[in-house]
Amino acid sequence: MKFSLKAVALSAVIASTVLAAPVVEKRDVNSDRIAACFVGLLFTGSWPGSCKAAISVDLGLIRSIAINQMTMDFTTANPWAPTMSSNDVVATMLSIPGITLPIDSVRQHVIIIDNGVQLGAFDTPWSAASVKGGTMKTAFTTSTLNIFPDAKNAFSSFVGSLSTKDSHSVTLKGSVDAKLSLGVFGHLTVPGIGFKASVPIKGLGGLKNQKYIYAIEVYPGLTDSKTYMTSILNINNPSQLTVALGDVNFNSTYKGAHIGISTVKALKLVPGDNQVLTYTILDTSLSAAQEFSTALTERSEVMGISGYANSSTNPALNAGLKAVSSGVTIPQGFQGLSMSQHPYKDWSIKISPTRVATVTATFQSPYYGYPYELVYPNTDYVNEVYCGQGVADATDRSIWKFQKNVKAKVSGTGTTTVTFEVTIAKKLNPILVKAYNDMINYAKSHGGTIPIKIELLPIIIVNGDGVERFVDWSTTGNKLGDVNLKIGDDFANILIQ
Repeated sequence: MKFSLKAVALSAVIASTVLAAPVVEKRDVNSDRIAACFVGLLFTGSWPGSCKAAISVDLGLIRSIAINQMTMDFTTANPWAPTMSSNDVVATMLSIPGITLPIDSVRQHVIIIDNGVQLGAFDTPWSAASVKGGTMKTAFTTSTLNIFPDAKNAFSSFVGSLSTKDSHSVTLKGSVDAKLSLGVFGHLTVPGIGFKASVPIKGLGGLKNQKYIYAIEVYPGLTDSKTYMTSILNINNPSQLTVALGDVNFNSTYKGAHIGISTVKALKLVPGDNQVLTYTILDTSLSAAQEFSTALTERSEVMGISGYANSSTNPALNAGLKAVSSGVTIPQGFQGLSMSQHPYKDWSIKISPTRVATVTATFQSPYYGYPYELVYPNTDYVNEVYCGQGVADATDRSIWKFQKNVKAKVSGTGTTTVTFEVTIAKKLNPILVKAYNDMINYAKSHGGTIPIKIELLPIIIVNGDGVERFVDWSTTGNKLGDVNLKIGDDFANILIQ
């Protein structure tokens, strides 16, 4: 009798593989066939037609799927074709003891099913994959989810579930194409590895954890019955979803009554805390808005925030947004709120023999990562710098007044250093002379610096929205404490008469 030594060895490997399967995994004939197919592929490089059929079933090589991170972008031109991506997909595969499948890249063809309705499908590009034991990890870059025409209502409900629930499970069904590195047999693509798995997705939970963290501007309209509030909220996203929603409007309420509209432009939420710039227009012609405004002068109050039928121009989102209902506590008189950092630092002054004073300062964003443009100091109000406490005991400790020439554009995370002329006193009285001498002497014993208090009320544009806003950057009003000013020997020129 003729026999093949390779065939005998291969049969032995397959037999030991099947017999060694752990008892915790339910195996069937097809599972054994799939195991044998891949063992045979590794030893012979062969992939017969019977193996193609074996792996195409819903519960075959892939047993379960977990999506630990997912990004969904709803700002696409076609609202029924959002994009998706993930940097962390984990698939648990059929156990083949002693063997790790050498899969190095995959692409996926997926149908999303929710409550028995097929919502849509997406195909991913080839992405790197790694396998350790029975676990495969991969990711996929931006892929379009095409919603089926008869599933638009179901998809809107799906978005609503993700928006309001702590967790929501969907079914993913489809197939995976895998590339395997087979050593001497080269690379082989195995297409059509079927799967069907229920996948829990941690949802947004109604975005109930919101905190009012800063009021950039609260401005009563001069020609209308409106109050305009530009604020920064912290919205906690408890899910593993990153969602880009575009411009979104929310109904603002007080004790259940409508008081205005709050808008978030280009809303994008990542997992965890998100500092969100909001624009609220209170309609103070409404009695509820009047009551709310009056109450804020006496105590902290909750402003309700909820979606409505036309919260977004994207019809795919509105059902989900309509279900969102939360609230944020605004502190009494907007007190106790803090900037994310000082709006400025590293101050220094130079004074020429002709008493021309130039100041250099570095500006940075105090608005939790949002950029701004400093248009000019509003010289209709006091914009002045004084020496701090403990430097001079004079009643007049003024060093300079700002001019309208201070301009800067600052990114959300960067800094901008600018130099500008300032106005110093033209005539010195004995009180100022004493104060300036005290400053000079203080600096000599304190490393060339003196503490200063800044009164600066600039006009700024936040986040490139084109709206000029009047804000308070004073050290006292924002409880920033004294800021150091570096002076040199030339500061003595301020005493020249």
